[in-house]
Amino acid sequence: MEKEKLDPRKVKRGDLMSFTYFGFIRDAYSVRQTELVVEGLDGDTFKVTGDSLIENASSADQYLKTKKVNKTEAAEILIASHNRPFTVCFTKADGSQRVLRGRLLRHEPLMGRSYVEDLEIKSGHPLRQVDHRNIVYLIVNGIKYTVK
Repeated sequence: MEKEKLDPRKVKRGDLMSFTYFGFIRDAYSVRQTELVVEGLDGDTFKVTGDSLIENASSADQYLKTKKVNKTEAAEILIASHNRPFTVCFTKADGSQRVLRGRLLRHEPLMGRSYVEDLEIKSGHPLRQVDHRNIVYLIVNGIKYTVK
């Protein structure tokens, strides 16, 4: 799956992002680079400092490239998006469009549905279904996939 680097200067308040890092810290010091204050899903806040960390992060909002895909390709990309935040726009049963920012929990066969957690829902039941046949666009890994 392709991934584009993010532009740290375009990250703004309200963007949904995830950070996963492995490594050993040998020294810690402050430098003058981009710094983000992040509120975790558990309510804790933390800072991310450094352009290289931000460039390699995943975002549900930022994208540098747009690609046209068919419905099958969009479904394949969605079901391969474990542990990544994404934005998906889909047409609901009533004909209206819904934009959801979340993460994948599980999926049915390819042209079925995905069960996703809507990360903007703070209380109640955040589990939602996205019908793969009704995807309009999907933003994941720095790319916006538009269904043609």
